Amino acid sequence: MQKNGTTVKTDRAGLKGNRGLAKKGGGGGSFTWGRPGDELTPETKIDRRDPNYDSEQDDEGIVLVSAEEQMVKQAVRSGIEVRRRPSKFGGDYDPYSTYQRKAPKIQLSEFKKRVIKISDEYLVSEDKDEFVTAITELQSPMLHYELVRRIITMAMERKERERELVSLILTEMRALGVLSIEQCGKGFERLFEMVDDIVLDVPNARKFIAQFLARAVADEVLPPAFLSDPLVEGMGGDIVEQAKVLLSIKHGLVRLERVWGPSDGSPVEDLKNEIKMMLEEFISSSDMDEVCVCVKRLNVPHFHHEIIKRAIVIAMDKKDKEMAMMSSLLAELYIREIISLQQFHLGFQRLYEALPDLQLDTPNASKILEIFEVQALKDGCLDAVLLEETKKKVALSEKQEIPVN
Repeated sequence: MQKNGTTVKTDRAGLKGNRGLAKKGGGGGSFTWGRPGDELTPETKIDRRDPNYDSEQDDEGIVLVSAEEQMVKQAVRSGIEVRRRPSKFGGDYDPYSTYQRKAPKIQLSEFKKRVIKISDEYLVSEDKDEFVTAITELQSPMLHYELVRRIITMAMERKERERELVSLILTEMRALGVLSIEQCGKGFERLFEMVDDIVLDVPNARKFIAQFLARAVADEVLPPAFLSDPLVEGMGGDIVEQAKVLLSIKHGLVRLERVWGPSDGSPVEDLKNEIKMMLEEFISSSDMDEVCVCVKRLNVPHFHHEIIKRAIVIAMDKKDKEMAMMSSLLAELYIREIISLQQFHLGFQRLYEALPDLQLDTPNASKILEIFEVQALKDGCLDAVLLEETKKKVALSEKQEIPVN
């Protein structure tokens, strides 16, 4: 092109009105981003015949496996017998089993909502079969740790009966294979992580979690090795140590069967055994606070006379030091208004009635009972007038039972 006698080169593309815009509405041409909105559509499948095809970028059909699983498969192909390494918690847990690796059918948030509703219904109806069926139908075994955490947390906010129901359902689910060792363990680990927040609503949360943990081991929901795992010890701290103590004390496993105490409707024989073990443990530990808590937890104020009778009977075979401890305990139970004056008198009345039999095993039972009587009067646990009436009542009853020749 000539301009003012000078030859000037021109850009022929510019003459056609192309201003560097992408061709085909932004959908093609070199150095273009594609059509607006293309970034929202899925990428097209890579053509293996494309000159630009890179096999390293084509991840179609790739399945991620652990290094251990890869080595196991290679060994099996070579004819080498392979044994899985045991779970850190013991048992026969296989991390590669179809059941354990099965993806949850619902999201965690939805699972939490369902679990709360199912657990609430169970704690009211006490129907274990219905609970297990409802949880199984969720088809989310990989989220069962949240079930363990949630239902224990709910039980801690309620009474002993509900805590016992939760311990029972964990045992049931483990026995049926619905709850794995790993998921149960992970549930307790989550409780360890959240305990500082739980304590704000449940001040005794650490103690309750320790009791749930010890009970789970006693019921074989978790293996004893769980308590010795370094990670668990580090996360649980004093909670794990307290669980170990509960398992190691005398009659520990028997006591843990009733760690939440029998309910108000429990058989009389069960109550008597619970009271006996509680008082025998007091002789060893000297922990009055713990006994006071246990007596309240029994929730049987109409049966407190058994505590008075059993405490003195146990002390009859002990030395002066243990007898003094037991007398102090009875006084403390009265001072804290846990056992009433009426129950004290009823307890002593039963002792007077049983005295002939007690003397067969302990000849000086009458003298020991008198020592407790004098001290109880000093402590205000007995009323002198009512005591005298009680003695006369027992004496009259004994005379009426003597046959006339």
